[in-house]
This record gives sequence, structure tokens and C-alpha cells, in this order.
Amino acid sequence: MSSPSIWQSWLSAAVRRRLLIATVASFAVPWLVGEFAKSYYRVGVHPDALRSQLLIDYIVIGAIVFSLTMVMTVALGAWIQGVMKGPRHDGDPFPEGARDGLRDD
Repeated sequence: MSSPSIWQSWLSAAVRRRLLIATVASFAVPWLVGEFAKSYYRVGVHPDALRSQLLIDYIVIGAIVFSLTMVMTVALGAWIQGVMKGPRHDGDPFPEGARDGLRDD
């Protein structure tokens, strides 16, 4: 059996799922908003429609790059936190008789 990858051992399933959703949203949301905005700039209706659509495309590309950078920053922070926590180690249970000696009253 192969050992789990570095991301599976240090990132929980919930964090991996959130990062995947954020990555998909980083592409989909700016693109959909850009397509919606470009629908208002049509040739014949707007004086310079092609230039306006190209400007919207540049803004969408910038938004995608920015949001992917933010997702990568969160992923790096989650990975660092997982590495710093390390694997879980359960210690021995506290002896029953030793509790009486620790009372302060």
C-alpha cells in the first residue's frame, strides 16, 4: 500500500474540499461576471464595443490571477499549519491515584 501524499497527510479533507471549491470559483465567477458585462457592449449599439469588451477581458484575467493567488496563499497557510501541528499523538491516561496529590484545597 502506498503512503499518503504530502497534501493528504497534512491537510484535512474539509480543507482540501474548500480549496478545490475556491479554485473552481476563482475561474468561474470572474468569467461569468465578465460575460454578463460584455453582453451590454455590442457592435452597433456602443460606439467602441470591441475595445470595451477587450478591457473587460483584461479585467477578468486580472481578477482570475488575483483570486488564484489568494487561494494559493490560503493553501500555503493551511499546509504550514498542518506541518506545525504534526501527527496526532495520544499520551497515556493520567493515573487515577495521582489526582489526589494534586489537590490544592
